[in-house]
Amino acid sequence: MAYQRALWHSGLTYQQTCSGCQALVRYTDASLDYRPWFADGFVYCPRCRKPLRHNERYAIDQDGNYINPQPAPAPQPGYQQPMPQSACEGGTMFCCKCGKQFAADDNFCSGCGTKRE
Repeated sequence: MAYQRALWHSGLTYQQTCSGCQALVRYTDASLDYRPWFADGFVYCPRCRKPLRHNERYAIDQDGNYINPQPAPAPQPGYQQPMPQSACEGGTMFCCKCGKQFAADDNFCSGCGTKRE
């Protein structure tokens, strides 16, 4: 069974960075090739010939801005945002990593073990 390129073209331009040689690769869906292991299609890097997986999030507009930017990943359960640097300064000391307050005579955080600065 031979695999073919799609018979429709969206007219969009795509851009991604090659993970092999860090070259910026721009292409259209007309240049995509399909294989069973690259279900969305792929394109070869013109510099190092590495196959690059295609994804719709690589679509760009005429100004070179991504049309469908990736959303920021959701924080993992139990993750706490690091405290701002200002929390490390002043009269009451807080851990810069987990935000827990230091006891008066502790040199290490009782929550995460970070050394007191």
